[in-house]
Amino acid sequence: MPVTAFAMRQLPGKLQIGKDEVLVVLARRQLAAQMKLAYLDEAEQTRYHAYVFAADRQRHLLAHSLKREILAKLLNKAPAQLKFQTNSNGKPSLSGENVQFNLSHSGDWVALAFCHTHAVGIDVEQSKPLDYLSLLPSVAHPHDDPAWQEGSAATRFIALWSMKEAVSKCAGFGLSLPFNSLRLKRKGDQTYSCSLQEQRWQVMHYIRDAHHVAIALPAHTTATHIRLIELGELDKFSDPKALQDTAMQSA
Repeated sequence: MPVTAFAMRQLPGKLQIGKDEVLVVLARRQLAAQMKLAYLDEAEQTRYHAYVFAADRQRHLLAHSLKREILAKLLNKAPAQLKFQTNSNGKPSLSGENVQFNLSHSGDWVALAFCHTHAVGIDVEQSKPLDYLSLLPSVAHPHDDPAWQEGSAATRFIALWSMKEAVSKCAGFGLSLPFNSLRLKRKGDQTYSCSLQEQRWQVMHYIRDAHHVAIALPAHTTATHIRLIELGELDKFSDPKALQDTAMQSA
């Protein structure tokens, strides 16, 4: 699945998603300073105020503000018109609309994914001071086939976690699915197939600025292209062509 990558200071005035396309937006946490709490609905504002640390509030504000702004552009509606619902596992969706979306945030990044035709899951993870070696059995399947088998315990754990969380979110299970029941099989440098009994997904994984980013789609998806937009100060970005080279090439 090829990727086209763009670096921008802000979202374009109009956005569209082709029927064979997934739109992925990455944004640096500092952009939360440009967002207003009034963008969020009552439930989102309540959760914002419940966070103890400023960084958590910034990530929450940025993720949900961008969610509303991007969906409003895609649907040609005002952000305040959008209504959301959640399933029994907490996965959000739009009420009465056909755009699938998912969001994640960790460390300095917020990540969002959108698709018209199929469910999508996304996860971004930053390393934390944890005993990753002891945590590996909770996420690793005996027959996983990762590209970084000889990497550090932190790299192995976070890569597996990010891909399997993206799959679980795509499937609508949130964090309720035992990750060590999901098997990953390498298809390319950054591409994997994932299976759970008879169910199948395709996953893209790459490391960006010390963060692991994973995007999951059903294996039968007709989406064949990822359009990736990075938002932030352009002098902080590497060459977008280099970013494209690290992304999914073929499933």
